[in-house]
Amino acid sequence: MFTSRSTRRVRPVSIAFVVTLVTLFVVVLVAGAALAATPAKPTTKSPTGTISSATPTFKWSKAAGATKYEVRVYNGSKQLVKKTGIKKLSWKSGTTLPRNVALTWKVRAANAGGSGAWSTSLSFKVALAIGNAYQGGKVAYLFKNGDPGYVAGQTHGLIAAKADQSNGIQWYKGTYTATGATGTALGTGFSNTNMIMAIQGTPFTSYAAGLARAYQGGGHTDWYLPSKDELNKLFVHQTAIGGFGPHYYWSSSEADANTAWNQAFDLSSQYANPKSSPSYIRAVRTF
Repeated sequence: MFTSRSTRRVRPVSIAFVVTLVTLFVVVLVAGAALAATPAKPTTKSPTGTISSATPTFKWSKAAGATKYEVRVYNGSKQLVKKTGIKKLSWKSGTTLPRNVALTWKVRAANAGGSGAWSTSLSFKVALAIGNAYQGGKVAYLFKNGDPGYVAGQTHGLIAAKADQSNGIQWYKGTYTATGATGTALGTGFSNTNMIMAIQGTPFTSYAAGLARAYQGGGHTDWYLPSKDELNKLFVHQTAIGGFGPHYYWSSSEADANTAWNQAFDLSSQYANPKSSPSYIRAVRTF
């Protein structure tokens, strides 16, 4: 007796169907790769070189694939600023950056796939201006070519204390005598002050030069009584420096054994007045 068997045929898979599956697979792979790819590298634009604002606006080019950006600012290897999540192609610093210091900055883009490569760094420096707070006081004068202390390519000058050290102190300790502190030009105030102190002696804070020298604003110990010409720089820029009144201020410049130079800050005049006359003083230092 013969048993009948039915044979089951397997229908061949359509070539078109296979092609469709492969195509979908490739599309999924490409889409996944696109989502995972990090963005391109942006290009830094500004700031660069010497700038005036201590809270500058940083600008850069658009990076392909970016959804946000990160900016960092450095003083050497020390990071001063880190700002992430920036959605635009610029950002204004909310941190006041130090002046007269070489700084660098860079930017990178990010998206869901992560962060891209950092841009090339740009170097910049925030310039000093008269009236800026700096090194314990206010910038009173910036040296120019021909001034003592001027160095080409560098910034140096005179700093005034933020407030007066006395509203009425005598130039001498109590005895009229020649001290030899006759320098009047820029750069002579420090040596004048030390010469006066060597002759007048202690207590140093009982007369103008010694009191100015004792000042330690900002932690600095090199303050002194300005010379006649240095004092005039303070007069010229008194509004920008601030804190001055219409008073007479002592310089460290001696006119003779009995008199020394002071200046009326409500006028432009300088006078050789008796060393016994009480006058205001404002300490200075150089940088």
